[in-house]
Amino acid sequence: MTLLPVGMLFTRRIDMIVASAIEKDGVVYTGRRHNTILCDRSRPFGFLRAGEQGFVTDAGVFLDRIAAAVHAFECGQLSERKVIEGGRLYSEDLW
Repeated sequence: MTLLPVGMLFTRRIDMIVASAIEKDGVVYTGRRHNTILCDRSRPFGFLRAGEQGFVTDAGVFLDRIAAAVHAFECGQLSERKVIEGGRLYSEDLW
């Protein structure tokens, strides 16, 4: 995290979620929506189906769907209701 000056005070910058992502074998594939990543024809059909779906922050950190829901709430990208309802973040919740 980076500290940014705000007047005389300092505040912690929270990274924003910027893309849907699928992590498989240590490699993170990104796109606008998970289905877009899954259907990318540059990879063999079904290649990423066993991958972990989640999101990537602007700092390049991969978060699974549950951690991403909490993170999105903390940085103001998501309403508390979604986190309380249990859950998992979907790209439709953000854009």
